[in-house]
Amino acid sequence: MKKSLLLLAVGFVMLATAACQSSSNSTASSKSESAMTSTSESESSSKEATKGTRIIKDQLGFDVELPPAKDIKRIAIHKLLPLPSVYAVYKGGNVDGLISMPPDSLNAAKNSILAKYAPDILNVSIDYYKGGELNMEELLKLKPDVVFYAGGEEERQQFVNAGIPAVGFSTVTPNGPNTIETLNAWISLMEQVFEEGSKVTGITEYAKEAQDEINKRLADIPEDQRKKVLMIGHYSSTNFTLGGFSDYWISATGGINVGKGTQGNVNMEQVYSWAPDIMFISTLSDFFPEDFYNNTTVEGADWSGVPAVINKQVYKFPLGMHRWWPPSTDAPLSLWWIAKTTYPEKFEDINMDEKIKEYYKKFYGMDLTEEDVNSILNPVKGVGRTYY
Repeated sequence: MKKSLLLLAVGFVMLATAACQSSSNSTASSKSESAMTSTSESESSSKEATKGTRIIKDQLGFDVELPPAKDIKRIAIHKLLPLPSVYAVYKGGNVDGLISMPPDSLNAAKNSILAKYAPDILNVSIDYYKGGELNMEELLKLKPDVVFYAGGEEERQQFVNAGIPAVGFSTVTPNGPNTIETLNAWISLMEQVFEEGSKVTGITEYAKEAQDEINKRLADIPEDQRKKVLMIGHYSSTNFTLGGFSDYWISATGGINVGKGTQGNVNMEQVYSWAPDIMFISTLSDFFPEDFYNNTTVEGADWSGVPAVINKQVYKFPLGMHRWWPPSTDAPLSLWWIAKTTYPEKFEDINMDEKIKEYYKKFYGMDLTEEDVNSILNPVKGVGRTYY
């Protein structure tokens, strides 16, 4: 009897011990599961934090992953010569975030009104592009949060490989080269990047009004009486091209583009066959009207028999916030200037000096002097394109 009671007691103790161990294991397991859940939630939370990035589609059709807009504080610009000036105007003259830009953009800024509007642009580094080559090591030293560039997959890949978010900008719109539409597309893309609107608005509306008025004034000119126009984009001892914006500027201001559809380098035989009435030289070239009148352009080129040269109808594009040839925030003024220069009798009442002063006051808040206006309409030598 005593043995039975003793065995029964031992059994109870063993059952109790087993129950305690089971409870302890259950509690430990519960704590372990809880800890794992907590860790998982923490990891999930961490992943959410890194998901603060966003995807935008750039003008080249690439999906670009960008950090939050508030974290984009250092911007580099590659190849797009007009874009630093457009960025400066977009930011209302504040270029603190611009850390790098092409040497030719700085060259234009030094010799333009942009240096007055946004003086800090003269301090932006150009060291990433020395000797005509991009130096990624120098660019990385500047620690850019994003780079704005022109080009294609090859250009893009070099930035991707370096771990720099790269946003592609294009100089051509779906409707072809059009400086006003290109300007609008650039501003729209920057609005996506920075998630804020431009500090300067109304330029598009001004351009439309200018174009409508120009069209109205030129509507009665018969096709056979329209001026034959030649626009030179790039011109040096090794390069003579018309550039992609010729057709837009000429068609928008009532002329006939004698070089329409011409690709690559142009020769003097072609120029003589075109017999242009009027010629415009972009500020991407360092030649001026006097070089054509005096036949001192490049060796072997004889301009003396070209109608525009004979009649002294050769004109140099102005240089305002940027060169007036490519897309710029001064593009609407360029419309007025080309139209008036091509058909002065149709625009006798248009005073370009006053137009420029009014425009700069309205959109840039600047009160220009006569000297300022003269510098815009008569750029100095040395602002031509060096690279690209």
